[in-house]
Amino acid sequence: MPLPVPAKTRSRLVFLFSLPAAFSLVFFGVELLSERADIHLLEIQNLQTSVSELSRLAKDAESSERGFLLTGERSYLRPLNEADALLPSRIQMCEAYAVNHPELHQDIEEVARLVYLRFSHAKKLLETAQQPKKFAAAIETEKAGDADHTMDQLESKVNKLLGQIRELEQVNLEHERDLNRWTFIFFSVGTMVMIAVMVWLYNALLSYLYARDEAREQLEKVNSDLQNRIDNRTRELEEMNSELQQFAYVASHDLQEPLRTITSFSQLLASRYRGQLDADADEFIGYIVTASRRMTDLINGLLQLVRLRKTSQPIAPVPFERLLDEAEISLQAAIRESQARIERGPLPALVVDSVQFSQVLQNLISNAIRYRSAEPPVIRIQARRERGNWIFSVADNGCGFDQEFAERIFGLFQRLHGREVEGTGMGLSISRKIVERHGGRIWAESKEGEGSTFFFSLPVTLEGLRFSTTAAAESLVQTR
Repeated sequence: MPLPVPAKTRSRLVFLFSLPAAFSLVFFGVELLSERADIHLLEIQNLQTSVSELSRLAKDAESSERGFLLTGERSYLRPLNEADALLPSRIQMCEAYAVNHPELHQDIEEVARLVYLRFSHAKKLLETAQQPKKFAAAIETEKAGDADHTMDQLESKVNKLLGQIRELEQVNLEHERDLNRWTFIFFSVGTMVMIAVMVWLYNALLSYLYARDEAREQLEKVNSDLQNRIDNRTRELEEMNSELQQFAYVASHDLQEPLRTITSFSQLLASRYRGQLDADADEFIGYIVTASRRMTDLINGLLQLVRLRKTSQPIAPVPFERLLDEAEISLQAAIRESQARIERGPLPALVVDSVQFSQVLQNLISNAIRYRSAEPPVIRIQARRERGNWIFSVADNGCGFDQEFAERIFGLFQRLHGREVEGTGMGLSISRKIVERHGGRIWAESKEGEGSTFFFSLPVTLEGLRFSTTAAAESLVQTR
């Protein structure tokens, strides 16, 4: 896909390419005018030739007439007959070449009339000379000079017409020279503009190639630096992960053991010596027991958070109906104590980690029971398919919270109700980790005093995995 061209660059290119195009169009227009001027000049020159041809035909007729009268030989009549045959076509040619010059029409018609008149004189005289005993009369008629008078008028009119034609020819020649001059100017300027555009494009191309190579080198350098930073960060994360795993091991073994000792002996003190010491001692022992239990819960929560990264990928769909049943069984004591009622709608079967999502449902139901109002808890669990996701909702009628804290409650160790309500503040944080690990997200909507609704989404693509992966694994095991 081609990259978008900036508007400034596009405008500059359009302007640069429009200049040669404009000069080319002007050059083409001037060239057309020059061609028309050439045709016009050719018409004038042909008209001049045709008028001269008419004068020549009249002179041929005169020469033929006089030759015959002087010698009496009929061979002198051949030029007259040939000229008479050519006369109509020559007159038509003159009229055709003079179509675009109406100012010459009258003179051309006058020349044609005089030529016809001269041929008429010659024909009548020769017809008279060829009759018996009329030859002398014909010579006398020739001497009378009527034909010479017509010939003088013809020459005068032809000279006048040729003068006008030469003036037109001169004007057209000057116009043609101007057009040729402008043609040369536009051609030269257009050529220089084209050369300038080509030079600009050449320099722009060199600049682009240089900038591209420089950008590529910088990009490769940045990529190299980024890759080094990623490698360093990866090593740091691996080291931190290793340290976290070591911490989890220490917490699960080294820290739990002295904590159990503290918890056991503090409970032993509380059971054996309650009432034997003063009230302050009983209160202090209670603080120790409560703090040790809370410390145990916090360590177990951290261990659960760490173990999320170690679980294997699920390969088979799990019905959420079954996960909800498991969560209810785990919370049976709290449900009976609070007289909670759990309502459920149809739930899908998705390829998820069954242990983790059983824990998600257990955390959400446990929160709904823990933060209940004066009325018995009513918890509604539903799911709907919407825009490529399954949206699960867990709604309750509890005490609720201010919506401005809807994001804060998913933070690690974050609590809104202080120590008056039991809990470590890690359940929702663990639930978010589990949901995001499966490609979804979790959020809450609530109003203080009117209950809360927790939502989490999972992509519908988790439906399509089904048993294909399981079948492939079983096939691989059988092959081995």
